[in-house]
Amino acid sequence: MKAKTLLICICLLVGISLTSAYGQKKDTRSVQYKAELDYYTEVYCGLQMVDYVTGKVMFHVIDHYKDGVWQWEIAQAKGTVTGYYGEVFKMTEVDKYWKPVYGLLTWHYNLIGNWGHHYNGFLTYSYITGELTVGKTICN
Repeated sequence: MKAKTLLICICLLVGISLTSAYGQKKDTRSVQYKAELDYYTEVYCGLQMVDYVTGKVMFHVIDHYKDGVWQWEIAQAKGTVTGYYGEVFKMTEVDKYWKPVYGLLTWHYNLIGNWGHHYNGFLTYSYITGELTVGKTICN
C-alpha cells in the first residue's frame, strides 16, 4: 500500500510539474500582414546587369518570432513594375530574410515584360559582407 501511495504521489507531482511547464508562454509565433510597398531590384542575365525595375507592389509578409525574438521573414510580392528603359513588367517575387542568424537576404524574381522580355533570377545579399551574389538567371 505504501508503494502504491508513493507511486500515485510521484505521478501527481510529475503531472503537476508538466502541466505548469507546458502552460508557460514561450512566445514563439508567426505574424502576417499585407502592404503596398516600394519595390526595386537589379535584373541580371548571367553576371551582367541588364535592367533595373521599380514600382509599388503588394507584399504579403510573414514574420517568425522565437521566444519573442525575430528569426526570419518571408515576403511574397506581386504587381507591375517599370524597367529603366520603359518596359512594363508583371512581376512576382519571393524574399527570405535570415538577418539575425545568417545575415542573409535571398530573393527569386520572375518578370514578364510587355516588350517580350522574360527574366527569372535568384540573388543573395549578405548584410555581413555587403556582397550581392547572382545565382541562377534565365533570360528570354
